[in-house]
Amino acid sequence: MRGTKTRWVLAAMAAGMLVFTACGSSDSEEADVDTEEHMIEDAKCEPYGVFSDSTTRIDVVLDDWVVDLSQPDAPAGLIGFALDDQSEMPHEFVVVKGVTPTELPLADDGSLDEDALPEGALIGEVEPFPGGETCEGTFELTAGEYTLLCNIVEENDDGTIDVHLKEGMVTTFTVT
Repeated sequence: MRGTKTRWVLAAMAAGMLVFTACGSSDSEEADVDTEEHMIEDAKCEPYGVFSDSTTRIDVVLDDWVVDLSQPDAPAGLIGFALDDQSEMPHEFVVVKGVTPTELPLADDGSLDEDALPEGALIGEVEPFPGGETCEGTFELTAGEYTLLCNIVEENDDGTIDVHLKEGMVTTFTVT
């Protein structure tokens, strides 16, 4: 008897979730922007990896439409990126291996389509953190070419959309 009741509760919950999902926006681009805006509003530094374990430190300035590295390359190993967001808006830090900036698969809005990357290309990311703050990301990187970028899409008060990647927040990095 108890198993039957549990199945009914689970079935009711599943049906409710389907109805809730169906009532969402049918415009996928709008839904993506809304989701990204929510992430930006909730932005806080959540370090990726353990920075104190890094064998190499790279200082990174994130500012309006720039990703500026203290050096263009490093030896393979645990590489710690000390991220300094010098703008007033949140930024994130995405690490992609083996795909050049011009080869990145793009969504309709010009942002990186992370789901369309080749398997294993997305190494990791430091989620959006507030402007004017610092955060850290430590990644185990093997020899190769990497693309580093900010993939935030945000709607401005005037209704225009800023796609940070499209605005130039992308650079390359070599691991030897």
